[in-house]
Amino acid sequence: MRKRSLTRIFKSSKIRLQNKLQLLKDLPIAMKLIALSAVFIAVPLGIASYLTFTSYSESIQKNTGKYQMDVVKELTANIDTYLNELNLLTLLPYQSPQIMKYLEVGEQTSANLSFNDRVTIEDFAKRVFANGRVDISGLTLFRTRGGNTYTAMSEEQANYMTRDVKNEVWYSKVSQTGKMVYLGTFNKQGMGTLNQVYSFARKIRSVDTGADLAFLVLDVDKNIIRNKIEAISNDKKNIMIVDNEGSMIYKSMVSGPDADQIKQFKGIGTVVYKQDNDSELVSYYTSPLTGWTMIEMVPLAVLFQDTVYVRNYIIGIGAACLLLAIIIFTLFALRITNPISELRNLMKKVVVGDLAVSIPIHSRDEIGQLSQSFNIMVSKLSDLGYRLYESEIREKNAQISALQSQINPHFLYNTLGSISMYAEIQGNKEVVKMTNHLSKLLRYSINSHQSQVPLHMEIEHVTGYMAIQQIRFEDKIKFHVRIEPELLGYSVIRFILQPIVENAIVHGIDKGNGYGTISLIGKKQDNHMLIQIQDDGAGMSAAHLQSLLDRKFQMTTTEEGTGGTGLMNVHRRIALRYGNQYGVTIESNLKQGTTITLTLPLIESHHDGRIIDA
Repeated sequence: MRKRSLTRIFKSSKIRLQNKLQLLKDLPIAMKLIALSAVFIAVPLGIASYLTFTSYSESIQKNTGKYQMDVVKELTANIDTYLNELNLLTLLPYQSPQIMKYLEVGEQTSANLSFNDRVTIEDFAKRVFANGRVDISGLTLFRTRGGNTYTAMSEEQANYMTRDVKNEVWYSKVSQTGKMVYLGTFNKQGMGTLNQVYSFARKIRSVDTGADLAFLVLDVDKNIIRNKIEAISNDKKNIMIVDNEGSMIYKSMVSGPDADQIKQFKGIGTVVYKQDNDSELVSYYTSPLTGWTMIEMVPLAVLFQDTVYVRNYIIGIGAACLLLAIIIFTLFALRITNPISELRNLMKKVVVGDLAVSIPIHSRDEIGQLSQSFNIMVSKLSDLGYRLYESEIREKNAQISALQSQINPHFLYNTLGSISMYAEIQGNKEVVKMTNHLSKLLRYSINSHQSQVPLHMEIEHVTGYMAIQQIRFEDKIKFHVRIEPELLGYSVIRFILQPIVENAIVHGIDKGNGYGTISLIGKKQDNHMLIQIQDDGAGMSAAHLQSLLDRKFQMTTTEEGTGGTGLMNVHRRIALRYGNQYGVTIESNLKQGTTITLTLPLIESHHDGRIIDA
């Protein structure tokens, strides 16, 4: 049931589609020309406009991405320079023998630190804060032996306490490496205010033993990185920095990709990032020094703001050009179709019998020539009645002549039959045999209207012809037929064997000593039929043979053979019917005989083999 329903739906849709196509076909020519012109103009114009707009947008995006990448690289280089300065500061303990000696002493607590130890620590802190290239807001020195911790904020009193560094959340991350490690963003109290700082730590080891001595933590005001970014980037609201673990270091934008999405921005590249209904051009660069990734994002809506004006401008120009073109083509179409419409209306009058019409001719183009032909046709329509009557008279006369032409062959057949009967009464078998064969030859030649016949009918015709010739030449000519039986049912052109056999008698046997043998051989080779007519007569010289071969390609009618149907005539008939790959080939040697080969296609015959008496 469902299959039948689908079939009905398909047929119904097909019928509706055919009806719509028919409606399109029935539209006036002017409407078709206008519609086609609109399509042929609108489609290329639309494609060109689209490609222009797309190319312009891609160029803007490419150039912006390149500029954006340059900014990101410059920002990264600036941040790397700053962090490299911090890295050098974390190495200051190794440049101070006093602080290294303090860190390597035995177990002590903050309660019994000597005055010299305090001076050593504070001198070290002053060296850090006094460095003019960076802005350090805080310093914390954790000593692994005794748990002494020294904490100092810029322009504030230092703080001594006992604090085990192993309890710090960042201890495991820093203790595994000797490099400076970024700890994260923290809020620290200083000068009565809460400040956001970036914290960096380094493990300090003994130069002699390699043992862990202390951990140095530097706090940097968060505004330092912001100021460095603002000094280079014009667009301060679309920058973010993440560390190698995907944690946010700096972010100037309100929204943006989340932590999982940020992880895909590693290395260097520029991509289009889509979030909700917004798309942004993202350029990112990962620093080989710190592993931090600098990301800058530009909304595509802002980037393509100018392209909207370009797009609207292109659309406006395209619409104006299309409208102007349609107006011009409409006038042009009406200029062409109005004379045709007028001609159609006048033809309707002629159909109902009004012959007193004429169309004015304004040009000599095809329509003007058509109008002139119409006027001539109408002016001669009155004469056609008389000519039609005369044509009917002539047609009847032709029919009478055709009937008369059919009477003559009957008279000839009856006369040959009478001759055969009288010869048989007189006991003249040769005359009886010749008249019977001649009657069959005439019937085959005159009464059949088939251009192609089965091969066996053509062979019967040639056999009857040779029977007459053998009586004529008193059995001086021998005739042999060797045809493969499977070829007898294939179709051939009528009268292609008898002219060649006649040539063999006239130009071969008769010009020789008058005696000879003619062989008719038929065989199948590949997908062709080969029929050979061989004689052992006079043959021909090489010059005569070449002349005959040259005549194969001449289109003039040869006069050899009976009725002009000679050897070359047979070749041309075969070539014209089946193609130039078929036809007649000739081989001959002087005084040795001639072989004529007919190459024919294998075509099944649908002829019943009977000659219908007209």
